[in-house]
Amino acid sequence: MEKGGFLEYQIVNETETEKEIEFKLGAQELEPFIDNSIEKLRDRISIKGYRRGRAPKGLIRTRYYDTLKAEAINDLILDLYKRVLQEKNWKPVSNPELVSFDDAGEIKFNLRFEIQPEFDVNDYKGLELFREEPLPLDYLYEQTLNRLKENYADVVETTKPAAVDDFITLDLEIVEDNKVIDKQSDVVIKLGDRSFPDELNRALVGIKKGEKKDVQINKQIYRIKIKKVEEKILAQIDEEFAKMLNYNSLEEMEKGLKDMLKKQEEERLNEELKENLAQILLERFHFPVPKSLIEREYQVILKSSNLTDNDNNRERFMPIAEKRARFNMILDRIAQKENIEVLEEDVNNLVQKNGFSVDEASEEIKEYFKKALTRDEVVQFLLKNSNIVQKGRILSPEEAKNANRSIRH
Repeated sequence: MEKGGFLEYQIVNETETEKEIEFKLGAQELEPFIDNSIEKLRDRISIKGYRRGRAPKGLIRTRYYDTLKAEAINDLILDLYKRVLQEKNWKPVSNPELVSFDDAGEIKFNLRFEIQPEFDVNDYKGLELFREEPLPLDYLYEQTLNRLKENYADVVETTKPAAVDDFITLDLEIVEDNKVIDKQSDVVIKLGDRSFPDELNRALVGIKKGEKKDVQINKQIYRIKIKKVEEKILAQIDEEFAKMLNYNSLEEMEKGLKDMLKKQEEERLNEELKENLAQILLERFHFPVPKSLIEREYQVILKSSNLTDNDNNRERFMPIAEKRARFNMILDRIAQKENIEVLEEDVNNLVQKNGFSVDEASEEIKEYFKKALTRDEVVQFLLKNSNIVQKGRILSPEEAKNANRSIRH
């Protein structure tokens, strides 16, 4: 049993990040906290025969003892918790959980909470990082034009034989052992779509509206009647198309899109560089991560992706959440070591940028954005003090083909 002043406690269960402490103290130790509760309550209540705030303490104590005691116990628990943290120099990362409480005779209760583990960071300057060369801008532009042609394409009915990428509307019967086991009308498929059986895709190439066909797939026969064949007519990239996208001319559209693509490519490469930095730091520094921090990051992932909490998502995203929490802890420790701080004005700007009023935002919200901004500053500090090696990018055969064609034209 450890003592600090009148404080008597015992660590009954602990790891590097989780502590459970048992407190014991006499019932009389609660009295100062009850007195404080009376003072806080006195100005908020009215007792007949007394002006507000003038009722005797004894009368208030008698009439409101249960309320006073409950508030006093909460204050006592919080006070003892803070004193232990200060005495042990522990930095909490979660709110304390009241595991048990007993005030029959002496007051006994157990608190469980998580703290920052002890670890040091060093040798984080001069890291060798690799940054890919950007993709050719002409290649990116051509890929964007191809997507725009697809996105703004018209789908029109045709009497021509069906070809890959055409849309076919059909009626379908599936027969097995001379019995119809499934029947569907107005089924639309995109010819060549790999979600449909290969036998079906091959059989429908060249088919026309009004034709019928039986296709054997394993033990089943697909009886098909073609109701409609539609082809996709890609959009033409011309002056009218540019104006539809709110550009004054084709030339202006090309410049606008290329400026956007250049910025996006730069952002992508910077993100990859940061991932490279994170991977090196995570491999270099090993320490246990508090469960509550991992859970917090996991919830952020779910919220940002509009996902729900379930076993599959936990299995999928918890390892990512653990890495994010660990990386943040490393950045926080480097910020401490290098005295990296951010201006209050910058924090307030970020608070407003995210839709909060600076005056109404809670301290918790401000602290969240302050940490985010500080971590960004640490990342920039580390990148500035790293050896960044430009690495040539190996294009896939299709990328290389398109890139060369873009350059020639």
